[in-house]
Amino acid sequence: MTAAAVLLAGSPALGQGSDEKAVCLAMHEEAQVARQEGRFRAARGALLACARSSCPSLLRADCASWLDALVREIPSVVISAESGRGDEADVRVLIDGQVVAEALDGKEIEVDPGKHVFRFELPPHAPIERTLLIRERERGRPVSVFFGERQAAPPPPPGSARSTSEATTEGARPVPLAVYVLGGSALAAAGLFVGVGAAGMAERRSLQASCAPFCGEAQVQSVRTRFLIADLALAAGAGAAVSAGLLFWLRPAVPSAPRREADRPAAAPVAVVPVARGALVQLRGAL
Repeated sequence: MTAAAVLLAGSPALGQGSDEKAVCLAMHEEAQVARQEGRFRAARGALLACARSSCPSLLRADCASWLDALVREIPSVVISAESGRGDEADVRVLIDGQVVAEALDGKEIEVDPGKHVFRFELPPHAPIERTLLIRERERGRPVSVFFGERQAAPPPPPGSARSTSEATTEGARPVPLAVYVLGGSALAAAGLFVGVGAAGMAERRSLQASCAPFCGEAQVQSVRTRFLIADLALAAGAGAAVSAGLLFWLRPAVPSAPRREADRPAAAPVAVVPVARGALVQLRGAL
């Protein structure tokens, strides 16, 4: 029972205006103190008391406004519990030693902000305690517990899954030789485009300075030929570059078998050990 309810129920002269005003003033003050101390639920009870229609209008307006804001700030939790049998509802919940639920119904439980100790009881299982920091405006925070020990997942049957060594060696994507060939062709075509195109530009400038617009057909044809070769080289280089890129990005993964111990290189059967006046040859292995 809230402090407001106690005062209202315990006042024998509640119907008298002076006593009722005193109760409203007391609840008005209590609501502010409880709100500052983080006791949101107590503050709400006091605000409900001073927001009654029998309280003075000024106090009633303050309490109603504060109550609307406080309702949005009170945090809450939603508790769920499981065991080896599945969901459990007959769980007793205590917060800081006070019982807040005799069983779970899936509804929110309002809690004051701050650090709280939650205790969950489900006989014959051992009680579970958890310390949680609840924040203002944190509505519907899920809190779940599990009674008993979770069963480990059964190991996969033999042959259903590959070993770790196989998984790490699978999925290699070697670059095909065609990628290097096409890439080199693209670079060569680019060089040809730059070289022949530059030569054609230089020859055209020379003709413009010497004989234009009366240059001979052979001289003009030479410039056109160079530009044509440059254009063909550019087109060929672009096609080779695109093809190399497609082959690189779409190259398939090639599975590789895990490396066995027998495939590892064996230690050299002969060892040479330096000594004071020469060297000593050692032979390893059984005779």
